[in-house]
Amino acid sequence: MRQQVIDLILDIISATDPQSEIRQRLLRHLSAHPGCPEQALLCHLLENSGRPMASAESTIEAK
Repeated sequence: MRQQVIDLILDIISATDPQSEIRQRLLRHLSAHPGCPEQALLCHLLENSGRPMASAESTIEAK
């Protein structure tokens, strides 16, 4: 499961603009949880669950 989480994180990072809020938030969570990519991704998903989907879609479409 850890490898799947890492692959998902890498997909998110590679599919977003380096300046995007989504990418920056994910990187912040990774820094806050070194060695625990599962916890970082969980925090990222929980933080983004309350945000409008349009902002997430527009960032991913920019790739």
